[in-house]
Amino acid sequence: MERSTAIVTGGNRGVGEGICHVLASKGYDIFMAHYQECDKAAKLAKELKERYSVKVVSFDCNQRDPDIGEQLMKRALAEFQEISLVMCNAGVGLEKYMHLIHPEEIDFVYEVNFRGSLLIANAAAKYMMQEGVKGTILFTSSIRSKTPTPMDAIYGGLKAGLNRAAQSMAREYGRYGIRVSTISPGCMCVYPEGYADRDYSEEISRIPLRIGGDGYDIGYTAAFLASPEAKFITGVNIFVDGGVSCGEDYWSEADEYTASHGRGTYVINGPKENGGEK
Repeated sequence: MERSTAIVTGGNRGVGEGICHVLASKGYDIFMAHYQECDKAAKLAKELKERYSVKVVSFDCNQRDPDIGEQLMKRALAEFQEISLVMCNAGVGLEKYMHLIHPEEIDFVYEVNFRGSLLIANAAAKYMMQEGVKGTILFTSSIRSKTPTPMDAIYGGLKAGLNRAAQSMAREYGRYGIRVSTISPGCMCVYPEGYADRDYSEEISRIPLRIGGDGYDIGYTAAFLASPEAKFITGVNIFVDGGVSCGEDYWSEADEYTASHGRGTYVINGPKENGGEK
């Protein structure tokens, strides 16, 4: 592919770090936005440059700023000639029962996860539209947009809203060749700072594929959605979750026994097995 640039917000850690690695490996230069983690961002930028021979620029910014979209695009375009992919990945979590939540906590998650992401995406879409760039805008959503828990009304609700907003943007900007979609991660075993020894075995036991994901899985999905192979795909939400979004897992001990020993074969008008003819 021709050298182009990808903006990745929250690109210096966790899922964002994996996204940056994958996009850099695909030949993208990287504009990495982060919030007050300059040392961590600089370390990753150095690694990406050395490993993939790409240009990497980091930008310290606060996604809660009302003018974050204009800020980010102005800085990115001062560093790079063309931007064809914007990955709105930055976000904050909140697990708390509604009856314990304070208004300022709702505002904080809304301003970062929903408003900030949409402001960045919209500024990017305006640039692409004006410059004739047939680019791709993606949001990191969450499996919680579909599978609620008692403690994620705000986080999951806003992620669901992000999915719906992306669909409207896909319709608004599709006529300009701009594609907009969301990616919903499931259990991401990214071991954030402070949780290096976290055991994900309980979460993995509930995943149909019996494995956990990481930022690279989200990066590969983003790379596909931004590629020519996905030129007819927009307005979708792709779950990258090992199958959890397919429904509840009702696997029981009896099922485990059957899977190990077999149930036998029923043959119409044939010999009796496991209880008789069928």
